[in-house]
Amino acid sequence: MNLTTLDAAAPSREVFDSIPHLSGPGAAIRQVLAAHFVRDCDHIVEIGGHIRPVTDYLIHAPKSVLSVDPKTPPLESETLHGRPCRVRHLARKFQEVDYDYAPGSYGLVLLGYSLKAFGSREPLGQLLFGLIDNARVVVLEYPPALERATSQVPSILTRPTLEITCQLDITIDDPKIAGSPYAQRRFHVLHPRTARS
Repeated sequence: MNLTTLDAAAPSREVFDSIPHLSGPGAAIRQVLAAHFVRDCDHIVEIGGHIRPVTDYLIHAPKSVLSVDPKTPPLESETLHGRPCRVRHLARKFQEVDYDYAPGSYGLVLLGYSLKAFGSREPLGQLLFGLIDNARVVVLEYPPALERATSQVPSILTRPTLEITCQLDITIDDPKIAGSPYAQRRFHVLHPRTARS
Protein backbone atom coordinates (compact mmCIF):
# COMPACT_ATOMS: atom_id res chain seq x y z
CA MET A 1 0.00 0.00 0.00
CA ASN A 2 1.34 3.42 -0.95
CA LEU A 3 0.68 5.90 1.87
CA THR A 4 1.46 8.81 -0.45
CA THR A 5 -1.51 7.77 -2.57
CA LEU A 6 -3.75 7.72 0.50
CA ASP A 7 -2.64 11.20 1.51
CA ALA A 8 -3.25 12.50 -2.00
CA ALA A 9 -6.74 11.00 -1.99
CA ALA A 10 -7.75 12.66 1.25
CA PRO A 11 -9.91 15.80 1.02
CA SER A 12 -8.59 19.11 2.29
CA ARG A 13 -8.59 19.98 6.01
CA GLU A 14 -11.50 22.44 5.62
CA VAL A 15 -13.75 19.70 4.29
CA PHE A 16 -13.39 17.73 7.53
CA ASP A 17 -14.67 20.49 9.81
CA SER A 18 -18.12 18.86 9.99
CA ILE A 19 -16.75 15.38 10.72
CA PRO A 20 -13.42 15.76 12.50
CA HIS A 21 -13.45 12.13 13.68
CA LEU A 22 -12.91 11.04 10.06
CA SER A 23 -9.96 13.36 9.46
CA GLY A 24 -7.27 11.26 11.15
CA PRO A 25 -4.86 8.93 9.36
CA GLY A 26 -6.67 5.76 10.45
CA ALA A 27 -10.06 6.60 8.95
CA ALA A 28 -8.96 5.82 5.38
CA ILE A 29 -8.62 2.11 6.21
CA ARG A 30 -12.36 1.84 5.59
CA GLN A 31 -12.01 2.91 1.95
CA VAL A 32 -8.86 0.81 1.45
CA LEU A 33 -10.67 -2.33 2.64
CA ALA A 34 -13.76 -1.56 0.55
CA ALA A 35 -11.61 -1.02 -2.56
CA HIS A 36 -10.02 -4.42 -2.01
CA PHE A 37 -13.33 -6.25 -1.85
CA VAL A 38 -14.82 -4.62 -4.98
CA ARG A 39 -11.68 -5.03 -7.11
CA ASP A 40 -13.35 -7.60 -9.40
CA CYS A 41 -16.38 -5.43 -10.21
CA ASP A 42 -16.84 -3.57 -13.50
CA HIS A 43 -19.03 -0.97 -11.85
CA ILE A 44 -18.87 0.51 -8.36
CA VAL A 45 -21.94 2.03 -6.68
CA GLU A 46 -21.33 3.80 -3.40
CA ILE A 47 -24.11 5.13 -1.23
CA GLY A 48 -22.94 7.31 1.62
CA GLY A 49 -19.42 8.21 0.55
CA HIS A 50 -19.85 11.54 2.35
CA ILE A 51 -16.79 13.68 1.69
CA ARG A 52 -14.36 10.80 1.25
CA PRO A 53 -15.75 8.52 -1.48
CA VAL A 54 -14.10 5.21 -2.23
CA THR A 55 -13.24 6.40 -5.77
CA ASP A 56 -9.63 7.49 -5.20
CA TYR A 57 -8.86 4.27 -3.32
CA LEU A 58 -9.87 1.92 -6.13
CA ILE A 59 -6.85 0.07 -7.48
CA HIS A 60 -8.43 -1.76 -10.41
CA ALA A 61 -9.85 -0.34 -13.65
CA PRO A 62 -13.63 -0.29 -13.32
CA LYS A 63 -15.82 0.90 -16.20
CA SER A 64 -17.76 3.25 -13.94
CA VAL A 65 -17.95 4.62 -10.41
CA LEU A 66 -21.05 6.25 -8.94
CA SER A 67 -20.90 7.77 -5.45
CA VAL A 68 -24.11 9.25 -4.03
CA ASP A 69 -24.26 11.29 -0.83
CA PRO A 70 -25.82 14.70 -0.06
CA LYS A 71 -22.45 15.94 1.22
CA THR A 72 -20.11 14.56 -1.43
CA PRO A 73 -18.38 17.18 -3.57
CA PRO A 74 -19.93 16.84 -7.07
CA LEU A 75 -17.58 15.40 -9.69
CA GLU A 76 -17.81 14.10 -13.23
CA SER A 77 -14.88 12.57 -15.08
CA GLU A 78 -14.21 10.16 -17.92
CA THR A 79 -10.99 8.84 -16.38
CA LEU A 80 -9.84 7.33 -13.10
CA HIS A 81 -6.11 7.19 -12.38
CA GLY A 82 -5.42 7.91 -16.05
CA ARG A 83 -7.61 5.06 -17.34
CA PRO A 84 -11.03 5.29 -19.04
CA CYS A 85 -13.80 5.21 -16.43
CA ARG A 86 -17.05 7.13 -16.06
CA VAL A 87 -16.88 8.72 -12.60
CA ARG A 88 -19.84 10.52 -11.06
CA HIS A 89 -20.13 11.88 -7.54
CA LEU A 90 -23.68 13.10 -6.97
CA ALA A 91 -24.58 15.36 -4.03
CA ARG A 92 -28.05 13.85 -3.66
CA LYS A 93 -30.03 11.43 -1.53
CA PHE A 94 -29.76 7.89 -2.84
CA GLN A 95 -33.54 7.78 -3.28
CA GLU A 96 -33.29 10.54 -5.93
CA VAL A 97 -31.05 8.58 -8.30
CA ASP A 98 -31.89 6.02 -10.98
CA TYR A 99 -29.64 2.96 -10.94
CA ASP A 100 -29.42 1.01 -14.18
CA TYR A 101 -26.97 -1.82 -13.68
CA ALA A 102 -27.18 -5.42 -14.79
CA PRO A 103 -27.49 -7.83 -11.86
CA GLY A 104 -24.08 -9.02 -10.71
CA SER A 105 -22.19 -6.30 -12.60
CA TYR A 106 -21.47 -3.97 -9.69
CA GLY A 107 -20.07 -3.78 -6.20
CA LEU A 108 -22.18 -1.88 -3.68
CA VAL A 109 -20.27 0.11 -1.04
CA LEU A 110 -22.04 1.38 2.09
CA LEU A 111 -19.37 2.98 4.30
CA GLY A 112 -20.39 4.79 7.46
CA TYR A 113 -23.89 3.41 6.95
CA SER A 114 -26.39 5.94 8.28
CA LEU A 115 -29.22 6.21 5.77
CA LYS A 116 -32.19 8.47 6.46
CA ALA A 117 -35.67 8.75 5.02
CA PHE A 118 -36.26 11.07 2.07
CA GLY A 119 -39.75 12.50 2.38
CA SER A 120 -42.05 9.50 2.53
CA ARG A 121 -39.36 7.19 1.13
CA GLU A 122 -37.75 5.19 3.91
CA PRO A 123 -34.11 4.15 3.67
CA LEU A 124 -34.94 0.46 3.88
CA GLY A 125 -37.21 -0.42 1.01
CA GLN A 126 -37.47 -1.75 -2.50
CA LEU A 127 -34.79 0.56 -3.95
CA LEU A 128 -32.06 -0.27 -1.43
CA PHE A 129 -32.95 -3.95 -1.19
CA GLY A 130 -32.97 -4.20 -5.00
CA LEU A 131 -29.46 -2.75 -5.13
CA ILE A 132 -28.29 -5.06 -2.35
CA ASP A 133 -29.86 -8.21 -3.79
CA ASN A 134 -28.45 -7.65 -7.29
CA ALA A 135 -24.90 -6.65 -6.34
CA ARG A 136 -21.93 -8.89 -7.04
CA VAL A 137 -20.59 -7.95 -3.60
CA VAL A 138 -21.84 -5.66 -0.82
CA VAL A 139 -19.39 -3.91 1.49
CA LEU A 140 -21.09 -2.49 4.59
CA GLU A 141 -19.35 -0.57 7.38
CA TYR A 142 -20.79 1.35 10.33
CA PRO A 143 -20.15 2.35 13.94
CA PRO A 144 -22.15 0.02 16.24
CA ALA A 145 -22.67 3.01 18.59
CA LEU A 146 -24.90 4.69 15.99
CA GLU A 147 -28.47 3.64 16.76
CA ARG A 148 -29.76 4.50 13.27
CA ALA A 149 -27.28 2.06 11.77
CA THR A 150 -27.74 -0.74 14.29
CA SER A 151 -31.52 -0.59 13.87
CA GLN A 152 -31.27 -1.00 10.07
CA VAL A 153 -28.22 -3.19 9.45
CA PRO A 154 -29.83 -6.49 10.63
CA SER A 155 -32.39 -6.16 7.82
CA ILE A 156 -29.50 -6.12 5.35
CA LEU A 157 -27.43 -8.87 6.95
CA THR A 158 -30.38 -11.27 7.06
CA ARG A 159 -31.36 -10.91 3.39
CA PRO A 160 -32.10 -14.46 2.19
CA THR A 161 -30.20 -13.78 -1.04
CA LEU A 162 -26.91 -13.00 0.72
CA GLU A 163 -24.35 -14.54 2.99
CA ILE A 164 -21.65 -12.88 5.07
CA THR A 165 -18.24 -13.87 3.73
CA CYS A 166 -16.14 -11.58 5.92
CA GLN A 167 -16.73 -9.68 9.14
CA LEU A 168 -14.22 -7.44 10.88
CA ASP A 169 -14.39 -5.33 14.00
CA ILE A 170 -12.03 -2.39 13.68
CA THR A 171 -10.81 0.11 16.24
CA ILE A 172 -9.51 3.34 14.74
CA ASP A 173 -7.22 4.62 17.44
CA ASP A 174 -5.75 7.75 15.90
CA PRO A 175 -5.97 11.00 17.91
CA LYS A 176 -8.94 12.39 15.92
CA ILE A 177 -11.31 9.56 16.82
CA ALA A 178 -9.78 7.65 19.77
CA GLY A 179 -12.06 7.51 22.76
CA SER A 180 -15.17 8.51 20.81
CA PRO A 181 -18.03 6.06 20.28
CA TYR A 182 -17.23 6.17 16.55
CA ALA A 183 -13.75 4.66 16.98
CA GLN A 184 -15.32 1.19 17.01
CA ARG A 185 -16.35 0.13 13.50
CA ARG A 186 -17.96 -3.02 12.13
CA PHE A 187 -17.21 -4.15 8.60
CA HIS A 188 -19.17 -6.79 6.64
CA VAL A 189 -18.67 -8.24 3.18
CA LEU A 190 -21.65 -10.03 1.67
CA HIS A 191 -21.94 -12.11 -1.49
CA PRO A 192 -24.95 -13.70 -3.21
CA ARG A 193 -25.64 -17.17 -1.84
CA THR A 194 -25.68 -18.72 -5.33
CA ALA A 195 -22.20 -17.39 -6.12
CA ARG A 196 -20.56 -19.61 -3.48
CA SER A 197 -22.86 -22.63 -3.40
